[in-house]
Amino acid sequence: MNRLPDNFNEPNAHAFCVLPWVHRFVNLCGEVQVCCTAEEHPHSHITHDSGEPVNAADGLSDEQIGDTRHMRGIRKSMLQGQWPAACERCMVTEEAGGNSRRCAENEHFAQHIPWILEHTDKEGRAPAHIRSRDFRLGNLCNLRCRMCHPRASKLLLEEWNRASRKSLRVTGEKAAKLADMDWFRDAALWDAFTASLPDLEHLHFAGGEPLVIPEVLQALELCVEHGVAGRIELTFNTNVTKLPRRHRELWPRFRKVNLVCSVDAFEPLNDYIRFPAKWKTIARNLDRIDREHEALNIGWATVSATVQVYNIFHLAELVEYTHRRFSFIQSMPNLIHLSFPQWFNVQYLPEAMKDATEARLLDLKARLAAQGAEHGLNQIDGIVRYMRMGDYAPHIMEEFRRATAVYDLMRGEVLSEIVPELAPLMQAPDPGARMRLLVGKVQRKARRFQGRFTS
Repeated sequence: MNRLPDNFNEPNAHAFCVLPWVHRFVNLCGEVQVCCTAEEHPHSHITHDSGEPVNAADGLSDEQIGDTRHMRGIRKSMLQGQWPAACERCMVTEEAGGNSRRCAENEHFAQHIPWILEHTDKEGRAPAHIRSRDFRLGNLCNLRCRMCHPRASKLLLEEWNRASRKSLRVTGEKAAKLADMDWFRDAALWDAFTASLPDLEHLHFAGGEPLVIPEVLQALELCVEHGVAGRIELTFNTNVTKLPRRHRELWPRFRKVNLVCSVDAFEPLNDYIRFPAKWKTIARNLDRIDREHEALNIGWATVSATVQVYNIFHLAELVEYTHRRFSFIQSMPNLIHLSFPQWFNVQYLPEAMKDATEARLLDLKARLAAQGAEHGLNQIDGIVRYMRMGDYAPHIMEEFRRATAVYDLMRGEVLSEIVPELAPLMQAPDPGARMRLLVGKVQRKARRFQGRFTS
């Protein structure tokens, strides 16, 4: 039987995660990946032994997917305490002092860990034991978030192509597929989903926007029809712009429903980032969730903010709003660092801006601690550490300026009116700035090198 150290679920202590044994994630294009947290990272697509990515349309069973050389290797590495390449995001999150999904899922599915350790051989083989499924049933969404991609919102396709440099534009056959995604309508997929229902404990839906996707509602109706809803916990990643009546009618039929409410900022800044969202609607729906959580059968709800260049200066307003506003929704938002697109990644900000945002974030943490808040404050330290992991990159910030200007023009918005602190980034670049920066880096490295021999 395999063994894990007692502290395996502490950050930085191990690499074991239950998900490669109990979970199956199918992304927006029907490709099977380790989990959604790994979605943007290399090596996260589960591959056939030939090296081709596994797709839901291939018709492989859970047993066949789990027995691929790729999946066996991931399980073997984890049991040995080695991070698989696909799991970089959780590794970085833990190194930065944040709350990783690995640790959360190990707690959630802790009852399955003894089975996993007993039934996995030394090569990483294990019987199929899928208890959790995460489906992204297409890219239908009612928002066009600035940091998003047409893969997740078909409505963004035209603006993305106008705002992105040529190498990143989505055209031709790829654009046609994103504009009319239909892999999730295949009858065989739904037959397999129905057959899996007796073993399911958890279903997760994101998108797109799951609360407006018809096939998500179809999945819930099937659970109710087959009499298994009462055993299944639902989780949704939702932009909280809609709380449809039929969903509200079905949720009490399930074991419980959890909501990850994607809100990136407070009031106008959220609307700027998550266009064309309206803060009044989002605030009203959050209040309803907080007030009617028992009637809606909500087990827990949290606000989740994607930390990016646009909101790094004003996270405090959102965090203080959630702390003072809600009695049921978790007071501390879940802060997730953005890695792609690069030009919205806070690691590449000028150092002076990093200094200013760090001061604001640490002041926020001190204020919350003085008010008696405890839960999740380490996330603030994690965001600061993540921001400091990268160096100022003028060429990436120039891409930020260019993309932002295009979006502003198309949408009739002006960044400097919403976030005046970012106004310097919207100025035309100084031709000599990049050279001065490179010279400065070389000089600093030379001084550090010389110091090794003079100390």
